[in-house]
Amino acid sequence: MVFFSPGPALGIFIRAAALVAVFCPLSPQCSSAQVDASAPSRSFFIDCSAGNAGNGSSAHPWNSLSAAEAHPYAAGDRIALKRDTVCHGSFSPQGSGSVGHPIRLTAYGQGPRPRIVAAADARQVLLLFNQEYWQIDSLDISGASTYGVFVSGDQGPLHHVYLKNLYVHHVMGGKMENKDNGLIVVGPSSAKTVFYDVQVDGVDVAHTNQWSGIMLGGGNYAWAPDAPLNRKIVIRNSTAHDVYGDGLILFRDQDSLIARSASWQIGMEPTQDVGTPNAIWTWTCTDCTIEDNEAYLTDSPGVDGGAYDIDWDNVRNIVQRNYAHETEGYCVAVFAAGYTTSDGVVRDNLCINNGVSPRLAALQGAVYLHTWNDGPIRGLQFVNNTIQWNPPVADAAAVVSDAFFQGPTPVFAHNRIESTTPLIYTSSMRWDSAKNTYALAGNALFTVGEHALVPLSALQAEGLEKGSRQVPSEALAPFLKQLRIDATLEAALDGDGLLNADARAQLLVLRSLAGQYGPERLSVRVHLRGAADEAALINPLLDLEAVYPGVLHFDRDAQTGDAAGAIRLLSADGKTLQQWSGYQNAATLGAAVRALLGPPSYAHMQPLESAEENQ
Repeated sequence: MVFFSPGPALGIFIRAAALVAVFCPLSPQCSSAQVDASAPSRSFFIDCSAGNAGNGSSAHPWNSLSAAEAHPYAAGDRIALKRDTVCHGSFSPQGSGSVGHPIRLTAYGQGPRPRIVAAADARQVLLLFNQEYWQIDSLDISGASTYGVFVSGDQGPLHHVYLKNLYVHHVMGGKMENKDNGLIVVGPSSAKTVFYDVQVDGVDVAHTNQWSGIMLGGGNYAWAPDAPLNRKIVIRNSTAHDVYGDGLILFRDQDSLIARSASWQIGMEPTQDVGTPNAIWTWTCTDCTIEDNEAYLTDSPGVDGGAYDIDWDNVRNIVQRNYAHETEGYCVAVFAAGYTTSDGVVRDNLCINNGVSPRLAALQGAVYLHTWNDGPIRGLQFVNNTIQWNPPVADAAAVVSDAFFQGPTPVFAHNRIESTTPLIYTSSMRWDSAKNTYALAGNALFTVGEHALVPLSALQAEGLEKGSRQVPSEALAPFLKQLRIDATLEAALDGDGLLNADARAQLLVLRSLAGQYGPERLSVRVHLRGAADEAALINPLLDLEAVYPGVLHFDRDAQTGDAAGAIRLLSADGKTLQQWSGYQNAATLGAAVRALLGPPSYAHMQPLESAEENQ
């Protein structure tokens, strides 16, 4: 058995593996550092610790970003920075790739990701402008005042920008004038620009006093009503935290997705400036899906401050299988303003202890449907969601709707609301409510249209809430002091030597859960199986743990008896309490652990540090 951890054990293992390949830009051992010698293109190397300037070759790498920036790149080229080194300055490499032959900016060698640290007064750390067909991966990016990574242009369309396995952090600037700033921004600099095929995959962003964690789309322009939307825009397996404004956002996109990601400590701006923030949301998005995500500890100096939001001018958006807990504002909102928001679906979500702020709980509840400026909501379905509502003010409803509904009546069905207060929902207009379950002590009360603070039986007499029922609150068993999780996962890497999407997704859920409870309450051990050899796994695991070192414990152990994909929740003495097979999202695992351990203590929370401390 080989034990992986960020401490001395992993250091010993790295040194042992280095005997196999001390410097391996063309070796299979390099994993994400690998540069494909068979590619029909050129490879260039940057080692900012080198004493001589070099010519960009593997034997004589460049030792500055400016030297690399002066060189134009073409389709299929690879640019690799040496791991465990630091390059100071901003970087704007030139050129574009082509279909099937993107330019790749990556890392080589073994050890922590190479760092690019920009000066505090630089606009951005890394810039692509009017460029396409790029993959940027395996870098640590920090500094600058406005953007960490900025991908933009004033021409279009621009295709295929992939950002993978990055840690982007500590962008600290001055007063914001708009939302066009933050840790990763991919958006236009002109209304002429549109993006196709953008992926942010396996990226962690953290610590900024600018607006956005990850914003894909956007642009504050006078868009024509028929202006094209960005297409096939994806955020997955990524996290955003400690951000002044929004966490993960899709603006003006189509056929797009935010999945298997997490966002917390969002909306940290102390006073309202350019807007009001949410953790994960969409605006002017058509056929967009938000699924299997987690959001918690969100805040706002104004309104919002919630987890998930289908905002105005959205068409056929789906919010499903997400988890929201300990938010100052709502769990889910649906808005319309000036434009119609149509055919939204909110289903299978888990909302626990939202509305922590007395002000926001009273205004918004755990679910908030709101319209203004004559913008209607059409065809909404809110089905099969679970809401545990424990507001800090007694008269706050779990669901608040002052929205104007137009067209098909919204459906509110098969939901379960567990509440410590009697007021379940208040809606200014009737909806198609049926087959819901309301669990509470005492009698549930509802307000619908002209019916104010009436019991369930009164609504049923009016033909509403058919098949719905009220049940007593369930008594809670005493919480345990400690649990364990054992997960057996396939140690699979993709063609670029990065953790594949499925492995990364499950590890992200486990990392977040372990970080929230801390090792004293929840120990998480991951047994790795699969074809990947130990040397190839070193860099991917180092990169994964860069955000919270030591939260997960890794074993290369084939003797567990569990098949790949097995996850077991164990008591402190090793008794199996629950088990699963295959990918399990944050809602499933979070709810199971919370039911036995109680609310998280958020052991991984850290104060917002200054940029200087990380340079």
